Amino acid sequence: MDTDCWILYDRADLEHNRFFAERLRSSGISLGLNCSIETTDSIDPEDAPDIVVARTRDHRLTGLLEDMGSTVFNSSSVSRVCNDKAMTLDLARRLGIGVLPYSLTGTDGISGPPWVVKSRIGHGGTEVYEARDEREARELMDRLDGRMPMVQQMAPVRGRDMRIYVLGGRIVASVLRSSDTDFRANHGLGGRAELREPPEEAVDAVRRILPDLMPDFIGIDFLFGEDGVYLNEIEDVVGTRMLYELTDLDPASMYMGYIAHSKISL
Repeated sequence: MDTDCWILYDRADLEHNRFFAERLRSSGISLGLNCSIETTDSIDPEDAPDIVVARTRDHRLTGLLEDMGSTVFNSSSVSRVCNDKAMTLDLARRLGIGVLPYSLTGTDGISGPPWVVKSRIGHGGTEVYEARDEREARELMDRLDGRMPMVQQMAPVRGRDMRIYVLGGRIVASVLRSSDTDFRANHGLGGRAELREPPEEAVDAVRRILPDLMPDFIGIDFLFGEDGVYLNEIEDVVGTRMLYELTDLDPASMYMGYIAHSKISL
Protein backbone atom coordinates (compact mmCIF):
# COMPACT_ATOMS: atom_id res chain seq x y z
CA MET A 1 0.00 0.00 0.00
CA ASP A 2 1.31 3.45 -0.92
CA THR A 3 2.28 5.75 1.95
CA ASP A 4 1.06 9.27 1.25
CA CYS A 5 3.20 12.15 2.52
CA TRP A 6 2.58 15.89 2.48
CA ILE A 7 5.49 18.33 2.53
CA LEU A 8 3.47 21.10 4.19
CA TYR A 9 4.38 24.80 3.98
CA ASP A 10 2.72 28.14 4.45
CA ARG A 11 2.45 29.58 0.96
CA ALA A 12 4.71 32.59 1.61
CA ASP A 13 7.41 30.40 3.17
CA LEU A 14 7.31 27.99 0.25
CA GLU A 15 8.27 30.75 -2.16
CA HIS A 16 11.48 31.33 -0.19
CA ASN A 17 12.24 27.65 0.45
CA ARG A 18 11.38 25.95 -2.82
CA PHE A 19 14.81 24.28 -3.10
CA PHE A 20 14.48 22.49 0.24
CA ALA A 21 10.84 21.58 -0.40
CA GLU A 22 11.73 19.97 -3.71
CA ARG A 23 14.68 18.14 -2.12
CA LEU A 24 12.36 16.77 0.57
CA ARG A 25 9.86 15.63 -2.05
CA SER A 26 12.39 13.97 -4.35
CA SER A 27 14.17 12.29 -1.43
CA GLY A 28 10.87 10.94 -0.13
CA ILE A 29 9.88 9.61 -3.55
CA SER A 30 13.23 7.83 -3.84
CA LEU A 31 12.43 6.10 -0.54
CA GLY A 32 9.06 4.87 -1.78
CA LEU A 33 6.84 7.56 -0.26
CA ASN A 34 4.08 9.17 -2.31
CA CYS A 35 5.16 12.75 -1.60
CA SER A 36 3.55 15.99 -2.65
CA ILE A 37 4.23 19.62 -1.72
CA GLU A 38 1.16 21.25 -0.20
CA THR A 39 0.33 24.64 1.31
CA THR A 40 -1.70 25.24 4.43
CA ASP A 41 -4.28 27.34 2.59
CA SER A 42 -5.10 24.62 0.06
CA ILE A 43 -5.47 21.39 2.07
CA ASP A 44 -8.51 19.66 3.50
CA PRO A 45 -7.58 18.14 6.89
CA GLU A 46 -10.14 15.41 6.28
CA ASP A 47 -7.85 14.18 3.48
CA ALA A 48 -4.96 13.90 5.95
CA PRO A 49 -2.19 11.61 4.62
CA ASP A 50 -0.17 8.99 6.47
CA ILE A 51 2.77 11.37 6.99
CA VAL A 52 3.08 15.15 7.21
CA VAL A 53 6.48 16.82 7.08
CA ALA A 54 5.43 20.05 8.79
CA ARG A 55 7.34 23.08 7.55
CA THR A 56 4.60 25.29 8.97
CA ARG A 57 4.58 26.76 12.47
CA ASP A 58 0.81 26.29 12.86
CA HIS A 59 0.61 23.78 15.71
CA ARG A 60 -3.18 23.95 15.75
CA LEU A 61 -3.36 22.76 12.15
CA THR A 62 -0.79 19.99 12.67
CA GLY A 63 -2.63 18.95 15.84
CA LEU A 64 -5.80 18.61 13.77
CA LEU A 65 -3.94 16.50 11.20
CA GLU A 66 -2.69 14.27 14.02
CA ASP A 67 -6.27 13.90 15.22
CA MET A 68 -7.19 12.80 11.69
CA GLY A 69 -4.54 10.07 11.80
CA SER A 70 -1.40 11.64 10.33
CA THR A 71 2.05 11.14 11.83
CA VAL A 72 3.53 14.65 11.88
CA PHE A 73 7.25 15.54 11.87
CA ASN A 74 7.81 17.66 14.05
CA SER A 75 4.75 16.92 16.16
CA SER A 76 2.25 19.61 17.10
CA SER A 77 3.48 19.49 20.72
CA VAL A 78 7.03 20.29 19.59
CA SER A 79 5.74 23.08 17.36
CA ARG A 80 3.68 24.60 20.17
CA VAL A 81 6.66 24.85 22.53
CA CYS A 82 9.32 25.87 20.03
CA ASN A 83 7.25 28.60 18.37
CA ASP A 84 6.67 30.42 21.66
CA LYS A 85 9.96 31.74 23.00
CA ALA A 86 8.61 32.08 26.53
CA MET A 87 7.44 28.46 26.55
CA THR A 88 10.86 27.40 25.26
CA LEU A 89 12.64 29.28 28.05
CA ASP A 90 10.22 27.88 30.63
CA LEU A 91 11.11 24.39 29.40
CA ALA A 92 14.82 25.15 29.70
CA ARG A 93 14.47 26.50 33.24
CA ARG A 94 12.47 23.46 34.28
CA LEU A 95 15.27 21.24 32.97
CA GLY A 96 17.96 23.23 34.80
CA ILE A 97 19.37 24.82 31.63
CA GLY A 98 20.71 28.36 31.86
CA VAL A 99 18.67 31.15 30.24
CA LEU A 100 18.92 34.92 30.34
CA PRO A 101 16.29 36.60 32.58
CA TYR A 102 13.12 37.68 30.78
CA SER A 103 9.74 39.26 31.43
CA LEU A 104 6.42 39.38 29.60
CA THR A 105 5.38 42.70 31.14
CA GLY A 106 8.34 45.09 31.05
CA THR A 107 11.91 45.71 32.16
CA ASP A 108 11.43 45.37 35.93
CA GLY A 109 13.90 42.89 37.36
CA ILE A 110 15.82 42.56 34.06
CA SER A 111 19.41 43.84 34.07
CA GLY A 112 19.95 46.65 31.61
CA PRO A 113 19.74 48.75 29.61
CA PRO A 114 20.23 47.75 26.91
CA TRP A 115 17.51 45.12 26.67
CA VAL A 116 16.28 42.85 23.91
CA VAL A 117 12.60 43.33 23.05
CA LYS A 118 11.13 40.68 20.79
CA SER A 119 8.03 38.85 19.72
CA ARG A 120 7.53 35.49 21.39
CA ILE A 121 6.28 34.11 18.07
CA GLY A 122 8.81 35.65 15.67
CA HIS A 123 11.49 33.64 13.89
CA GLY A 124 14.67 34.05 11.87
CA GLY A 125 15.85 37.07 13.86
CA THR A 126 12.88 39.19 12.77
CA GLU A 127 10.88 41.15 15.33
CA VAL A 128 13.95 41.32 17.60
CA TYR A 129 15.10 44.79 18.70
CA GLU A 130 17.54 46.50 21.04
CA ALA A 131 16.08 48.95 23.56
CA ARG A 132 18.54 51.47 24.98
CA ASP A 133 16.26 52.99 27.62
CA GLU A 134 12.88 52.54 29.29
CA ARG A 135 11.04 54.73 26.79
CA GLU A 136 12.38 52.78 23.83
CA ALA A 137 11.56 49.47 25.53
CA ARG A 138 7.95 50.56 26.08
CA GLU A 139 7.60 51.83 22.50
CA LEU A 140 8.89 48.52 21.16
CA MET A 141 6.53 46.57 23.42
CA ASP A 142 3.66 48.68 22.07
CA ARG A 143 4.82 48.16 18.48
CA LEU A 144 4.76 44.39 19.02
CA ASP A 145 1.32 44.45 20.62
CA GLY A 146 -0.56 41.48 19.22
CA ARG A 147 2.70 39.64 18.59
CA MET A 148 3.16 38.57 22.23
CA PRO A 149 6.15 40.81 23.17
CA MET A 150 8.74 40.00 25.81
CA VAL A 151 11.82 41.71 27.25
CA GLN A 152 15.06 39.87 27.89
CA GLN A 153 18.48 40.71 29.26
CA MET A 154 21.06 41.39 26.55
CA ALA A 155 23.60 38.56 26.22
CA PRO A 156 27.00 39.40 27.76
CA VAL A 157 28.70 38.47 24.46
CA ARG A 158 26.94 40.39 21.69
CA GLY A 159 26.71 39.39 18.04
CA ARG A 160 27.64 35.77 18.60
CA ASP A 161 25.59 32.60 18.97
CA MET A 162 25.66 28.89 18.13
CA ARG A 163 23.08 26.73 16.45
CA ILE A 164 23.17 23.00 17.12
CA TYR A 165 21.27 20.92 14.57
CA VAL A 166 19.62 17.81 15.96
CA LEU A 167 18.06 15.12 13.77
CA GLY A 168 16.58 11.90 15.08
CA GLY A 169 17.98 12.39 18.56
CA ARG A 170 21.59 13.09 17.59
CA ILE A 171 23.66 16.18 16.89
CA VAL A 172 24.54 16.37 13.20
CA ALA A 173 26.35 19.73 13.12
CA SER A 174 26.92 22.93 15.08
CA VAL A 175 27.49 26.34 13.56
CA LEU A 176 28.95 29.43 15.21
CA ARG A 177 27.31 32.60 13.91
CA SER A 178 28.80 36.05 14.44
CA SER A 179 28.27 39.67 13.45
CA ASP A 180 30.45 42.74 13.98
CA THR A 181 27.59 45.17 13.33
CA ASP A 182 24.47 43.66 14.95
CA PHE A 183 23.71 42.03 18.29
CA ARG A 184 21.78 39.46 16.23
CA ALA A 185 24.09 36.97 14.53
CA ASN A 186 21.51 35.30 12.26
CA HIS A 187 22.97 34.11 8.97
CA GLY A 188 19.92 35.41 7.11
CA LEU A 189 20.64 38.90 8.49
CA GLY A 190 24.20 38.96 7.19
CA GLY A 191 26.06 37.22 10.00
CA ARG A 192 29.09 35.01 9.34
CA ALA A 193 28.85 31.27 9.88
CA GLU A 194 31.45 28.57 10.50
CA LEU A 195 31.41 25.00 11.73
CA ARG A 196 32.53 24.64 15.34
CA GLU A 197 32.45 21.93 17.98
CA PRO A 198 29.82 22.82 20.59
CA PRO A 199 30.89 23.45 24.19
CA GLU A 200 30.14 20.58 26.56
CA GLU A 201 27.66 22.74 28.47
CA ALA A 202 25.57 23.13 25.30
CA VAL A 203 25.81 19.42 24.50
CA ASP A 204 24.58 18.64 28.02
CA ALA A 205 21.63 20.99 27.51
CA VAL A 206 20.73 19.23 24.26
CA ARG A 207 20.82 15.87 26.03
CA ARG A 208 18.39 17.16 28.65
CA ILE A 209 15.99 18.62 26.08
CA LEU A 210 15.66 15.65 23.74
CA PRO A 211 13.89 13.09 25.97
CA ASP A 212 11.50 15.76 27.25
CA LEU A 213 10.62 17.48 23.96
CA MET A 214 10.91 14.43 21.63
CA PRO A 215 11.65 16.42 18.44
CA ASP A 216 12.49 15.02 15.02
CA PHE A 217 14.52 17.82 13.39
CA ILE A 218 15.29 21.09 15.20
CA GLY A 219 17.93 23.74 15.66
CA ILE A 220 18.81 24.72 19.23
CA ASP A 221 20.33 28.20 19.58
CA PHE A 222 22.67 29.25 22.39
CA LEU A 223 23.98 32.66 23.43
CA PHE A 224 27.33 33.18 25.12
CA GLY A 225 28.24 34.63 28.49
CA GLU A 226 31.71 35.30 29.85
CA ASP A 227 31.94 31.78 31.28
CA GLY A 228 29.05 29.76 29.90
CA VAL A 229 26.15 29.48 27.48
CA TYR A 230 22.46 30.30 27.66
CA LEU A 231 19.70 28.64 25.69
CA ASN A 232 18.06 31.27 23.52
CA GLU A 233 15.46 29.51 21.38
CA ILE A 234 14.62 26.31 19.53
CA GLU A 235 13.79 26.45 15.83
CA ASP A 236 11.04 24.00 14.94
CA VAL A 237 11.03 24.76 11.19
CA VAL A 238 14.80 24.95 11.20
CA GLY A 239 16.54 26.45 8.18
CA THR A 240 19.19 24.37 6.41
CA ARG A 241 21.04 26.84 4.19
CA MET A 242 24.06 26.91 6.49
CA LEU A 243 24.33 23.11 6.37
CA TYR A 244 24.28 23.09 2.58
CA GLU A 245 26.83 25.92 2.43
CA LEU A 246 29.24 24.68 5.09
CA THR A 247 29.05 20.88 4.89
CA ASP A 248 28.66 17.98 2.48
CA LEU A 249 25.48 16.95 4.29
CA ASP A 250 22.14 16.72 2.51
CA PRO A 251 19.70 17.46 5.35
CA ALA A 252 16.62 16.92 3.16
CA SER A 253 17.73 13.40 2.27
CA MET A 254 18.74 12.70 5.87
CA TYR A 255 15.42 13.94 7.23
CA MET A 256 13.33 11.92 4.78
CA GLY A 257 15.45 8.83 5.46
CA TYR A 258 14.77 9.25 9.17
CA ILE A 259 11.04 9.76 8.51
CA ALA A 260 10.78 6.71 6.26
CA HIS A 261 12.55 4.56 8.86
CA SER A 262 10.36 5.97 11.64
CA LYS A 263 7.21 5.13 9.70
CA ILE A 264 8.33 1.54 9.23
CA SER A 265 8.99 1.31 12.98
CA LEU A 266 5.52 2.57 13.98
